[in-house]
Amino acid sequence: MKKIFIALMMTLACLAFDATSAAAQDVWISSGGNGTEWYIMDETIAGDANDKFRWTNVMTKLVADDGSCIGVEWKFTQISNNGGRLANWVYVTIWDNAPNSETEVLPGTNAEKILRYCMNRLGM
Repeated sequence: MKKIFIALMMTLACLAFDATSAAAQDVWISSGGNGTEWYIMDETIAGDANDKFRWTNVMTKLVADDGSCIGVEWKFTQISNNGGRLANWVYVTIWDNAPNSETEVLPGTNAEKILRYCMNRLGM
């Protein structure tokens, strides 16, 4: 009887642990054209803000119709805190360990959508 009780208690403990653990999620951001979709890997969002400097980094997936995907890292930096919340941001994307040149975040682009999501998630 004691063994059954211990087994039952261990099972309940395992179930309670699984119920409280957080699951990673991918958040759809936009269609990339040609049947591709952009997703943010929510658990990879990092960033910080102070009076002089704000930044955020995130990993994304570009998923094709056939289910294949490419991981793309985005590194955002606000180069000046003059202007509005989304003013003066630049970013670099890294595809297959090769960084692309720094680019300004423009309204209506995937970069702006990704930056907005990250800033909201970080409370910036």
